[in-house]
Amino acid sequence: MVLWYLLKDLDPNQYSITLFCKSKGEMLDSLPSHIEKHILYKYNPNKWLRFYRKLIKFFGVNPIQHQLNIIQQKSKANVWFVNTVAFPEIFEIDKPKNIKFFTYVHELLYAFSEIKRTTLEKAIAYSDVCIGCSDVVCNALLPIHHFVEKQYSFIDTDTIKVDLKVVNSLKKLHGILPTDFVWVVSGGTKYMKGFDLVLPILDRFSQQNIKILWLGSVIENGLTYYVKHIADEKHPGKLICIGAEAENYYNYMAIANGFLLLSREETFSLVMLEAAYLQIPIVAFNVGVAADFVKHEMGFVAYNNTLAEVLDGMDRIHEHSSINKEKLRDEAIRFNKNEQLPKFEQLLKKII
Repeated sequence: MVLWYLLKDLDPNQYSITLFCKSKGEMLDSLPSHIEKHILYKYNPNKWLRFYRKLIKFFGVNPIQHQLNIIQQKSKANVWFVNTVAFPEIFEIDKPKNIKFFTYVHELLYAFSEIKRTTLEKAIAYSDVCIGCSDVVCNALLPIHHFVEKQYSFIDTDTIKVDLKVVNSLKKLHGILPTDFVWVVSGGTKYMKGFDLVLPILDRFSQQNIKILWLGSVIENGLTYYVKHIADEKHPGKLICIGAEAENYYNYMAIANGFLLLSREETFSLVMLEAAYLQIPIVAFNVGVAADFVKHEMGFVAYNNTLAEVLDGMDRIHEHSSINKEKLRDEAIRFNKNEQLPKFEQLLKKII
């Protein structure tokens, strides 16, 4: 999302942009026409280009190196901006000569454990500057790279639209009553996102009319089965897994009376900003930017990262603790595109 905001809103009179993607995602065609777009041969919709990849690979040519060389010859870019260390194919090629190489890092230690050693090693070695998306990421990068800059992740509040009629129809669809207190969580049904913590939370509030609305991809693994099976048996109807949702994402968010950030590790958490913009009180583990973002009258942070603190924070929200909804929205706006894009342009001028 952050890359999409950056690309479509950078001034085309100042920047000539060429985009190279691993595959064609659903947002690619929504980028402005002045941005030249390329897709990795291997996953390109064009059958000829997929065949061409096999042909040159047969003759010992590295297809990615070859494709990037062609793109570079045409674009004559003086900066390569890599938007994640989780694109290992980029770091398998030779480092481009006479080109500044920047890597925007959105990952932290758990994500580092999911990529090859050589990927992270080369990402650090290739990068003239590493840009961290938050303080916690920058602090993790500083011991292994001398040139680290910070550019916060951000949201585009213009895209956050809620239709109250749709919200009410979604409540009816999922059996959510006016007396229910709904907590929303966003993310895949993973251990790192705290999906397992749904069970002790439901146990703790079994005598109260609370429901947990889980937005995000339902991963068909053992943990998902385990948690859903027990929740359905012990607390029927109280865990509602929506799955990956695009069209009604913010309408589902707007159902919530409270937002939970249960992740064991986060680099930032854009969804926390979205919840704040929608004026939803927050209860969060001390991950990402939660400790700095969630201020007095916005919710509660489990500073020692214990479930007991999270449960206590939820209790206090249930008891109608003082929440300043305008403060929630004002803090979210600090991380809005209109506030952060000028800072990003300043950073580009500085490091280029």
